[in-house]
Formats: sequence, structure tokens, C-alpha cells
Amino acid sequence: MIPVDVSVIIPAWKAAGFIERAVASALASTDVRIQVVVVDDASPDYTFHVISRLAEDDPRVIVDRLPVNGGPSAARNRAIELSGGRYIAILDADDTIAPGRLAKLVALADETGADIVVDNMIEVDEAGRQIGGKPFLKSEAFAAGRDIGLETWVAFNHPMKPGDCLGYLKPLFRQTRLEEMQASYDTNLRNSEDYYFVAHLLAGGARMTYLPDAGYFYQRSPASTSHRLQQSQTDAWLDAEARFRRRFDGRLSASEKAVLDQRGRILRNVHQFVAAMDAVKERKIGALFGMLASDLHATAFTLSTLAKIAAGKALKRKLV
Repeated sequence: MIPVDVSVIIPAWKAAGFIERAVASALASTDVRIQVVVVDDASPDYTFHVISRLAEDDPRVIVDRLPVNGGPSAARNRAIELSGGRYIAILDADDTIAPGRLAKLVALADETGADIVVDNMIEVDEAGRQIGGKPFLKSEAFAAGRDIGLETWVAFNHPMKPGDCLGYLKPLFRQTRLEEMQASYDTNLRNSEDYYFVAHLLAGGARMTYLPDAGYFYQRSPASTSHRLQQSQTDAWLDAEARFRRRFDGRLSASEKAVLDQRGRILRNVHQFVAAMDAVKERKIGALFGMLASDLHATAFTLSTLAKIAAGKALKRKLV
């Protein structure tokens, strides 16, 4: 049996209209032996029918279906269980990858011994057209190849903060490292699950390296779950953050603790903002004032963000 270099895992939910494109891009990978593992997260549409047909047409495609909707973390965990490659690559159902991307990432991982390898991305619209003229990561900090430790990973993962955000990147993971660390995605999270998965690996001693080439095509869509925050999501963030600190606080450096403290403050700010927006929509004025009085630091953020939204509407351009 020929060994598989990379298992490309794709969690899918209501993806019948576009999952074939994602799978085709993975199957078109060159100079690397792959399998594509697609797990349907109990979609109410014809997603499982589509991926089952793809599996019938190409033995490199493996499919499964969760009995109930469990979210992207549950689907990814099941896909990892079914994977047989030396490396695991993440691909979202509405995204695509360049043919030579995986071969580059595997070569870098083999050469450096890194447990996690990431590259830059290109943002595209629903028609596949590039948005803007630059890659996703634009700052000088990621203009060249480099290692990314926990401190950097946390510092460049602040919700609603302008500038580069590493949590959107789709890594390649060394399978043996995931097995050694018994790594799994947090099924309590339906947003930011990639950030916490990588953060746990880095805190546990995994090494991550970055390639500035952009071989992943990330689709920006109004329907993307990455751009719709709800209180349940920010509640889950705060819980995940607290559990992370309890587990790893004793082994963190002073600088790592400092950036985690800063991220924690930002998460509390965002949590209050989301709750305040809901209170305004539901006209719960008493709850709104009580909320604002409970955390004055978060209140300053909330009022500033609301002012920017109002100014953006007046100027007819997005400021937040």
C-alpha cells in the first residue's frame, strides 16, 4: 500500500453547492500523495449525497456523516480519526488550495522538523476573484519565513482588532505529534476552534513555522460564521480562555502571560459589546445600563465601537 503524505480534512455543513470545488482543488495537488477526508456535519441539504458521489468517483476521497450536528470541531475530530496521512491539512468547505501548496508545506515540514506549518492566504469573493491586491497577512512581521511561537500566535489573534490575524490560517499538522499530545478540537467552540487547537499544541511544546507563499484561497462571504458574533460564541471564548490558563499557566513565560492577559481583556471587551448590541436590538435598556456599569474598561470599548459604527453609516463606509 502506497503511504499517504497528506490527509486533507474538510468539515462540511450545508455545502452541497460548493463542496465539490474544494475537494477538486485538493485532489489536484501535485508532487504529493493525498487523501481527502470529508465529514458532513449532519447537513439538512444534499451535502452527503454530493460527497458520497465524489467518493465513488475517486478512491482517495473518504466520507462520513455525523448523526447530529456537532459543529466544525466535532467534524474535524472525526476527520482526523479517519485520516491516514503523515500530515493533516485543514481545508474549509468553501475554500480552495493551489495545486503546489501541499508539496511546499510538506517539504518545509520535512526539512525543518516543524510540527505545524502555515502559509499566507489570498482572500477571494464567492466567484473566486481576489479581494484587494495583497495577501491576507500584510505586515512586515510576516513578509519572510519564520517560526511562530505561542507569544506571537496570541499577540496576532485579537478579535475585532485591525491588522494581521493568524487564527484564520489553515495549518498542516504532523500526525504523530497530534497523536503524542492527544490533540483534539474543542467541541464547545463553533468559532475560533483553530486558534485554541494551535494554542494548545504550542503551549505543549509543538514547533510552528511559517511560509510567506500564499497557496490557500480564503473565501470572504456574508454568510461566513467567522463574521457573525453571538453571545454564545463570546461566552465560549471566555470559558476556553479560562480553561487554557488553568491548564498551562504554570509553564508559561512572563511575556506569554502578558499577551494572554491582553487577549483576555480584549475578549471581555468584545463580549460586552456583543451583549450590548443584543440589548439595544431587544430594547432592554435596564440590562444595557447594568452591563455598562459592571465593567467600565469594556464600556469604553463598547461606546467607542458604537460611535465608529454610527460614523461609518454616516460616511457610508465600514470603520469597524
